[in-house]
Amino acid sequence: MSATITQPQANRPPTCVSSGGVSGLTAAQAQNARVIAATASQRAGHQGAFIALMVALAESDLRVLTNPNDPAGDIYANQGTGYDHDSLGLFQQRPGWGSAARRMDPAESTNLFVDALLRQGGWGTMPPWTAAQLVQRSAFTGRPTAANGGSTVMGGNYQRQAPRAAALLAAIEADSSALDCGGAPADALSPGGAGTHGLPNGYTLPEQTSPAGRIAVSFALAQLGKPYLWGGNGPDRFDCSGLTQQAWSRAGVTIGRVVSQQLRNGHVTSVAQLAPGDLVMIPGADGTIAAPGHVGMFIGRGLVVHAPRTGDVIRVVAFSSFVSKGLSGLRHIG
Repeated sequence: MSATITQPQANRPPTCVSSGGVSGLTAAQAQNARVIAATASQRAGHQGAFIALMVALAESDLRVLTNPNDPAGDIYANQGTGYDHDSLGLFQQRPGWGSAARRMDPAESTNLFVDALLRQGGWGTMPPWTAAQLVQRSAFTGRPTAANGGSTVMGGNYQRQAPRAAALLAAIEADSSALDCGGAPADALSPGGAGTHGLPNGYTLPEQTSPAGRIAVSFALAQLGKPYLWGGNGPDRFDCSGLTQQAWSRAGVTIGRVVSQQLRNGHVTSVAQLAPGDLVMIPGADGTIAAPGHVGMFIGRGLVVHAPRTGDVIRVVAFSSFVSKGLSGLRHIG
């Protein structure tokens, strides 16, 4: 098992994708499944990845399909031909979804699907096949017709793929637990103190910490020692942006899931005005000053808590070491 970084279009975060065979799939299907799982989980978590895999299984059997009714897709790599209206790709998306280039690209077509999924209010609490149906608008509306074989289940075509999707996602997530993508450079791993996981003995939150900041920092520090996992959103494993998102959610504040989104949350602050709970963005191992790949949370007293990288655990480091290779942004959240 190895990993690759897919380079996104503008405003898309890079995605860390595992590679290798998956039982019961061709090599092309396996890699498509891995791209779908990695892309969807980074933006919509485990549940989003499950729904996306379920849909792609139902719509294309995890194959990028061309269609004679839309020959614009013929110039792109594919694994077969479909004939559903003028639909293309893994998710059988029609022209209204985007260009043929985007619909025929596994990562971009997944992003298009996730865009639509995230627009469905409360999607995460629905039966997953219901959420899938709201996005895809297939013939399986819950009303029995000849077109859906008399099904009374909304999204019944997707529900039938649920066991297979769950098994595939479990296998892919097991592989992904060893991925070494993104994360902080070695320079950012210097401990902040001699206490547990770098938290200095006797540390206390600064008195001026806001109530929301106090909750966010307290949650982040309660995770010290938990392993890093690319795409991890808790409760047992986190990546860098998963930790900061979950910390602020405990304070009732919603921020983006990935670093590129968090870079636009809250408002700009300065080193002199940093407050506990503020986000500190750095290039990380795979990003740049302009497009940071790593984030930590300032906890006061010149310290940052973060989930560093594969093989490490959540720890506290000195702010000075954290930004030693460059500072991309500082965001005051609440």
